[in-house]
Amino acid sequence: MEIDGARIPLADLHDVLVCLTYRYPLVKVTAVMGLIEAAIAGTSAAVLQSGWMLLAGVFSACTVAMGAITDFRKNPRFMTIEATWRGKRIVLFRTRDKQKFGQVRRALIRAIEDNRGFRP
Repeated sequence: MEIDGARIPLADLHDVLVCLTYRYPLVKVTAVMGLIEAAIAGTSAAVLQSGWMLLAGVFSACTVAMGAITDFRKNPRFMTIEATWRGKRIVLFRTRDKQKFGQVRRALIRAIEDNRGFRP
């Protein structure tokens, strides 16, 4: 494997780790907006004395929050594959493309497994 011009034998890599980084400030904003929506619905329901208004507002706020959380959990901002080489933590691969990340991860797993089976 070649990283930043250095050739690294697969046998020298240890503790290969997949890291998914989630950094979505808009998820936080969406969650706050859902809370504000629930507060407005609660106030409007109290003023208008309408239970249906409260129910509709709470339902709407919950669906907004659930959508944001689902998106947050399923879509990492970027993905990296890291390993330990000569006592130092190095990044082997980094991307935002899920398909490319999956292909590289599987190829690395196969290469490591093939290399471990090889004994000169």
